[in-house]
Parts: sequence; C-alpha cells; structure tokens
Amino acid sequence: MTHADCMTETRVLTPYQSAHISKVYPECRADMRHYFETGAQVVVYRQHECGDDVLPFALAVSGTDFWIDCCESPRAALTLASKLGLEVVKVSV
Repeated sequence: MTHADCMTETRVLTPYQSAHISKVYPECRADMRHYFETGAQVVVYRQHECGDDVLPFALAVSGTDFWIDCCESPRAALTLASKLGLEVVKVSV
C-alpha cells in the first residue's frame, strides 16, 4: 500500500486521538479529525507566530497552516506525532 492509498483510506480514531481532539477549539475539531483519520503528514518547526505563552515548537500539517499542537522540544513533537499516528516528514529547528 502506498502513502497515496493511505491518504484516501479513513482510519478509526484511537482513544488518544479522540482525547486530543476534545482539547482543541470546537471550530478546529472537524479538520483535526480529518487529519487524524487520513494519517496526515506533519512538520515540526520553531514557531514565531505566537508569544511566550505558547510552546516554541509547532506540529503542523504539511503544506497547511493548521497546527496539531505546540511542544516544548522537537523530540516532544516527534513523540506526540507518533502517539497521534501522524508521519513527520520534516523537522526544522
């Protein structure tokens, strides 16, 4: 099965994914559910869009401005991506 095949296949959410969705803004939940169900590719990068009240490393869907979450370190972002069933395609620090 290729990555393209996986992108069209809908997956059942894990309890961890469902819990993560429940923590985000209601208006973001449908998009996040879609990204989890399709096993989106994600990138990790140092974010500069938000202030010091937001953790420094964004975990975002590749090719979009949609953030899955922010983390304290690239390693924490990689761990979160793995737990959420997402494929990290790039890390920029």
